[in-house]
Amino acid sequence: MQHIYTGLQTPSQDIYSDIPPGVKPPGRHTDQASAMDSHATVAEEFVIVTHKYPLKSAGQAVPGTVASQLPGPLQTFLRGQPKALGVVQILIGIVSLLFGLVLVSAYTFAGIIGLPFWTGVWYIISGSLAVAAENTRRRDLVKACLGMNVVSSIFAGVGFILYSIRVSLVSFHILTIHVGILAVLLVLNILELCIAIATSAFGCKSECRYTAMV
Repeated sequence: MQHIYTGLQTPSQDIYSDIPPGVKPPGRHTDQASAMDSHATVAEEFVIVTHKYPLKSAGQAVPGTVASQLPGPLQTFLRGQPKALGVVQILIGIVSLLFGLVLVSAYTFAGIIGLPFWTGVWYIISGSLAVAAENTRRRDLVKACLGMNVVSSIFAGVGFILYSIRVSLVSFHILTIHVGILAVLLVLNILELCIAIATSAFGCKSECRYTAMV
């Protein structure tokens, strides 16, 4: 980024002499957040001051990059890393479906009511929408991701309660592979609950900023 100041200047003149007191001239910043490399060159009657901004500054998008050209609300949503969280959600959903097959064959309560299946399907859909929202960066997909993650957080909360009750009723003297699967699903539902709430929070913050802009 270049700022060009016009005016009659000579190499011996101080190009910062006209800056009001209290204003930090380019190249004289002392704080780390606004530090940047600057230099000035004089050519005939023009003074060219060039600023070199750091690649990353306080977690904000670098000027001139693709991320900096996106709308502010969409940048807010992308800070939550929806793609990474979506991949984790998809993996949780797949594991839930596989464990559900084992629980159904054992005629357990969770398998009979199909708990791993309807929770796993919702987790996969929510994760897929989160990945698609970051890849395409469309507002309608962000809204769909927000809605699906709200629903997934509800399902994860219900699953957490049911799995907790089932595991708590099992005696530690009769531990089986099915009880171990229930314990794993309990942990995965807690993880899914946290991910769904986090993704929903960033999506809601993004939509609130869109509403404020309108």
